[in-house]
Amino acid sequence: MDREQLLTLMDLNMFEMYREIARATEHGEVVEMDGLVLCASPLGTVITNMAMVSRPVDVDSVSAATTRVFRRRNLPFSVWTRAHADARLESDLARAGWTEITATPGMVIAREDCEPPPAPAELDIRPVLDDAGRRAYARLTAEAYAVYGAPHESTEAHFARLEAVASPTTQAFLAWQDGRPVAGAILYLSHGIGGVGWVGTLPEAFGRGYGTAVTWAVVREGFARGVPLLNLQASPMGEPVYRRMGFSTPTHYRLFIARD
Repeated sequence: MDREQLLTLMDLNMFEMYREIARATEHGEVVEMDGLVLCASPLGTVITNMAMVSRPVDVDSVSAATTRVFRRRNLPFSVWTRAHADARLESDLARAGWTEITATPGMVIAREDCEPPPAPAELDIRPVLDDAGRRAYARLTAEAYAVYGAPHESTEAHFARLEAVASPTTQAFLAWQDGRPVAGAILYLSHGIGGVGWVGTLPEAFGRGYGTAVTWAVVREGFARGVPLLNLQASPMGEPVYRRMGFSTPTHYRLFIARD
């Protein structure tokens, strides 16, 4: 697979992952228009309400689409561009007064590039299959993402339905220690590859390798289902962990917010 094919698949899997998250979110919606995939929910944040650029688009179209979906409803949002495809738009956004707030690494790992190690002996890692597991995953993830300033109710809203954690193309895993969940991650399958999302660890369990272990569980599941590679969009805390696991970084996704 050449680099262009790889990046195309990474983009397509990312778009579908966030569509799936929006569909499983309470009052979530997906709107596609003008080269953008827009995902919105009433409790979404500037990170989880997004307009992802999927093909060439100009600044005026971005402004019109985001006004229609987000601004008229006073919802926070960001525009996600692709470093490998949207350099001109990124420059135009900056000139038009949009502000880049972060660049998240688009990372990937192939079957031949890794040898998943065993999980820590004290962990019991198992798939989430029912509503009790869904609720446990929602609570765990809300605690984990609060370190980034995400309100608990916002994060929990993304797990309103069972398909948020278990469906033909989605499978969550929880790592349990002494009867309580301490880390989680979700596999998202589309376009012949896998995506890794919602990786989180309880703050009091940081530094023990639990997030790494549950991410490896997702990687193993993806390979068991026949995908040749998995990709993810790394958080600032997650990026060094994924690098140590063997993930490489073919691209970045840049997040822009509109001026007031």
